[in-house]
Amino acid sequence: MDFDKMMAEGDDARKNELKSLITIHRGLYYNGKTPNGETVKPVPDEVYDAWIDELSELETRAPEVTAVGAPPSPVSEWKKVAHEIPMGSLDKVNTPEELTSWVLGWAPKLDAELLFVTEKLDGASLHVRYQKGAFVQGITLGDGTIGEDISQNVCRMRGVLGRLPEKFTGSLRGEIILTKEAMARHFPDMTSTRNAAAGIARRYNGEGCGHLQVIFYQVVDGKEFATESEQFEWLTKMGLKTPPWYVTAMAPGVKTPQDLWVEYQQTKRSELEYEIDGLVVRIQNLVKQLSLGVAEGGRPKGAVAFKFAPITRETVLKRIEWQVGGTGRVTPVAVFDPVRLLGAEVTNASVYNLKYIKELGMTPGARILIARANDVIPRVVQVTVPSPLPLEVPNLCPSCDQCLSMEGEYLVCTNATTCPAQTVGRIKRYVKELEILEWGETLIEKLVEAKLVKTPADLYRLKLIDISSIDRMGEKSAENVLKTLWAKNPIPLDKLLGSLSIPLCGTTTITAVMDAGWDTWPKIMAAGEDLQKVPNVGPVKGANLYIWVKNIGVTLVKDLIGVGVKIKERTKGVLTGTSFCFTGKSVRKRSELEGLVTENGGTVKASVTKGLTYLVLADPTSASTKAQAAKKNGTKCISEEDFVKMVSP
Repeated sequence: MDFDKMMAEGDDARKNELKSLITIHRGLYYNGKTPNGETVKPVPDEVYDAWIDELSELETRAPEVTAVGAPPSPVSEWKKVAHEIPMGSLDKVNTPEELTSWVLGWAPKLDAELLFVTEKLDGASLHVRYQKGAFVQGITLGDGTIGEDISQNVCRMRGVLGRLPEKFTGSLRGEIILTKEAMARHFPDMTSTRNAAAGIARRYNGEGCGHLQVIFYQVVDGKEFATESEQFEWLTKMGLKTPPWYVTAMAPGVKTPQDLWVEYQQTKRSELEYEIDGLVVRIQNLVKQLSLGVAEGGRPKGAVAFKFAPITRETVLKRIEWQVGGTGRVTPVAVFDPVRLLGAEVTNASVYNLKYIKELGMTPGARILIARANDVIPRVVQVTVPSPLPLEVPNLCPSCDQCLSMEGEYLVCTNATTCPAQTVGRIKRYVKELEILEWGETLIEKLVEAKLVKTPADLYRLKLIDISSIDRMGEKSAENVLKTLWAKNPIPLDKLLGSLSIPLCGTTTITAVMDAGWDTWPKIMAAGEDLQKVPNVGPVKGANLYIWVKNIGVTLVKDLIGVGVKIKERTKGVLTGTSFCFTGKSVRKRSELEGLVTENGGTVKASVTKGLTYLVLADPTSASTKAQAAKKNGTKCISEEDFVKMVSP
């Protein structure tokens, strides 16, 4: 294969390579175990964060970038719980200049706005609920939508009060941390406080949870504040520990966030009893912060993570390994002599694509510089001493031994039909998009290996004996797996098509197509080339959808329907074209109210965002921060009673 010729083709960089890697490692990073329950070392758990940062530079709205956490492990014994208000994450900046640009994005006069700065704790996120001042539940982050109820372990952790001095009903968020001293004394075999905290917190027997501590940083609901500092003062008044906080501004004569960032990296960080990996900068005024809304993926626009500079070490590249992903693209991975970065041993890192390898001049035997970007992310950043050895580029797919071709800067296996790695990727995408929580990666791989599954339709053909015969799967587990599969039936059309690995087209794209009038499967099939003209979709995605429907979709969807999958067509009703967000105490259950929205053709939003039609409050005249933010964005505030009247006959 002509390496130079391959490199000359195209200028598209990295992003698709990263997507498959992020998907593979997200579960390992958050759950601390492989899908079949095996314990893994800390380094593999941490790697995915690096790829997220790289991908965010190339495609900020990629699902792999906007996703939060990871679905709870399907083999976990902990009860899975849906977060009433999804737990999001923050966008990141890595330099003082990037922070200045972030502020300029919403505050043209830099020195006119107060900023609120805290430490970015490096532990495991926790959602804690109180009822009339009494602790009632502790839930892990999970994937931001569904976490695990580890209340019995949370009760053992330091910093979580069984009862608050005030009869507070609502939710708090905090970070589970393990101090450096506690790890050295009680867990000397562990190398990362972050991974240790996440693993210990989820132990079924609760062993070691007494050495964990929870530090709180947010009141999610149940109480309103005008500023971030008022919120932190209340948390402190309740007897809860918070990270140190600073009210500052980007003005002459003031210690700015950039000044604090430098100060922490030079002295303060090393003096802390726990690990941090940056600072969090928020708008001090909560009304203004909330009124900015959220970006795709639920990331608030009024707050940002100001990450510390990475640590680097030099080592020797041993070889390049080639791994094929679910899309057919082959990812090169650098394998090098072990180096220790911030307490963890690193032995490999993705090098994205062939163009990146050539730009660095990376061949076996070269001395390379490894950085842990954001302190946890292995990345090859430089070749310090080149090697005369050649780079061997494969001609055959590592998974199916079929010929590889070149698409832009990427090696691609064109054997989409029978390549096991691509089949696994498509099935994983299907169960992930439909949130079928019990289907783990290992189970899918073994079903594909056994030639029991080739397409999503084959999942519905599986019998109990097919699954129970797989290693580590008993009859009870197999029953549960099949039950969760069929429980998602019928499937909304946008969800179904968004899960079928249509190139560049996910659920959001299909939703846009449906909003444009093609809101049933027969209409989409009949749309033809008109799909390339759909607003908010564009000609490229539209063309991909058209080609997929014509060549694959008609047969695949027909097969799914043939095995019992039912398509849930979009409901049309009095709320079609409107969106609702519910907040505060309500007479009816939140799930009942949200159900009324969808049953009548409306859309439910998790937070107050620009474009929201209605904010439903206990008191529509409330001057709460959420109400003020909604009104500032032109959202109408109504009562629960007013909402019910809208859907009543």
